[in-house]
Amino acid sequence: MDYKKLYEKQYGEKRLVNSPQRQFLGLRRLLKKYDWDRYAIVEQLTDPGERILDIGCGEGDMLRKLSGKFKELYGLDISPSRLREAEAKMKEFYPSEGSKFRFIEGNADDPLPFQDNFFDAIICMAVMEHVYDVFSLVKEMYRVLKPGGYVVAEVPNIAYFKNRLSLLLGRLPVTSSPFNWQEVGWDGGHIHYFTMKKFCWLFESQGFRIEKRTGSGFLAKFRNWWPSLLTGDLVIKGRKLQRCEEKEKKIS
Repeated sequence: MDYKKLYEKQYGEKRLVNSPQRQFLGLRRLLKKYDWDRYAIVEQLTDPGERILDIGCGEGDMLRKLSGKFKELYGLDISPSRLREAEAKMKEFYPSEGSKFRFIEGNADDPLPFQDNFFDAIICMAVMEHVYDVFSLVKEMYRVLKPGGYVVAEVPNIAYFKNRLSLLLGRLPVTSSPFNWQEVGWDGGHIHYFTMKKFCWLFESQGFRIEKRTGSGFLAKFRNWWPSLLTGDLVIKGRKLQRCEEKEKKIS
């Protein structure tokens, strides 16, 4: 599959047609202060450090939010048109700090182009549902993180109660926002679906310790007591175990 061609069609040719956000009779606007935006949650879960990598950085929106927390910020994306946009925005918003940001074209299904133990943190938002070999990607995250480093990852929640209801009624749950699938790929290019339990297991199986399980969206501040059922996406923070912790985990 030519991932680059698919996502250049979506973003470079701007063919994405997104479904309008439901307002729930105006309640969304009225209760907006109780929403938890996924960017805000990831920002809250990100501790300061020396280097951070955003896998699937797009136009660099998340890295701009985190610019004050890190000395070096790296973005990896398969779409050259989005990377050009990211570089242009960095020059516009941070003309004197452009050297902090480094954008690299790459496929998350390939080995990450970085040395071992290089990053303090990795963020990976709305990407893993598009990646063919998620085990390989998580292994690569583990490899390039420093001991004690962490990853914050986000994916759609297939077990969200709305999706469960759709299945019960014989309908296919939609986990992407585009509805012009014939142009931009089935379900916007999503090829994997996650529950909270399996998402955590994916990282734990490769040596991470899960420190946080949460989710974002409409009224997520109240619905977050049961994110595996009540939030439309899943956000986790996993830390790379120190070598001594890995041994203890294997023994136990």
